[in-house]
Amino acid sequence: MKTCAKAAWLVGTGAVAMSALLVGCGAKETADGKTLVEIVQYKPEAVKAFEALETKFNETHDDIELRIESPNDAMTILKTRFIREDYPDIIGIGGDINYSNFLDSDMLMDVSDYEGLSEIKESYLRTDKELEFIPMEGVYAVPYMANAAGVLYDRDIFMEHGWTIPKTLDEFYALCEEIQTAGIQPLYFGFKDVWTCLAPWNAICVDLSPSDICAQVNAGNAKFADAYRPVAEVTKSLLAYAQPDPFAYSYNDACTAFAKGESAMYVIGSYAVPQIKSVNPDINVDSFVFPASNHAEENVLNSGNDLQWSVDGR
Repeated sequence: MKTCAKAAWLVGTGAVAMSALLVGCGAKETADGKTLVEIVQYKPEAVKAFEALETKFNETHDDIELRIESPNDAMTILKTRFIREDYPDIIGIGGDINYSNFLDSDMLMDVSDYEGLSEIKESYLRTDKELEFIPMEGVYAVPYMANAAGVLYDRDIFMEHGWTIPKTLDEFYALCEEIQTAGIQPLYFGFKDVWTCLAPWNAICVDLSPSDICAQVNAGNAKFADAYRPVAEVTKSLLAYAQPDPFAYSYNDACTAFAKGESAMYVIGSYAVPQIKSVNPDINVDSFVFPASNHAEENVLNSGNDLQWSVDGR
């Protein structure tokens, strides 16, 4: 851990608020002499929440100015800024390949001495460790929000037709066939935004492949081609129950279509619910675990770090 304290997190009543206090280390300043703390986070759908956090923080701190940016294409912007050596103080990203790449490039600070880590579930801290290409000492991210990816479904449509939640892959296929027979679109996808492909992939992957497959491959004990073939096959099979050309529709298109009842189900994360309800506040939406295995006991809920904070370690 660097000797100069570069970041501290503050916990507010009723909600977790994150701020940074730069001390030394070449901290930036505003024109009026305040310490400038810059955060770039990748969740544009949460922009209003972070604008409120920024306002509240700045109203209660005279010597610090907090700026939180929530751009639509945050990863591209972040990578461009890193190339230019224009680093924000804190980045808010998901527990994904971007985090792995930034960590592998030695860009993030070890925050092992942050006291708030004791309040975070061990499973989410362990998730970040499993994202390391090469095992590292230390903690490089503070998980802030979790998500769950499975199958969202319209409860009203299900109750109207008497459909039940499938427990195995064969039951899921049978349900899709039954939905099609009723003249309803079973699934809708927004693969024009390629990141949405990860929702079904991850939901299937947790059932059919080991969670430490990356570590196994790096150790030379496994191959992605073998571990992910069943995952790829099930993922591809879903296209038979999707709308024509799902790669022509975006995430927003898919959320809107599902909200309007154009499909009975939508394989996506829980983060989509606010977007769906912004289109149809009255939709009776629920979710179930994607049953990728024909052994019901092997089907588990996929949950990950939807948003976490890392500190610039340069």
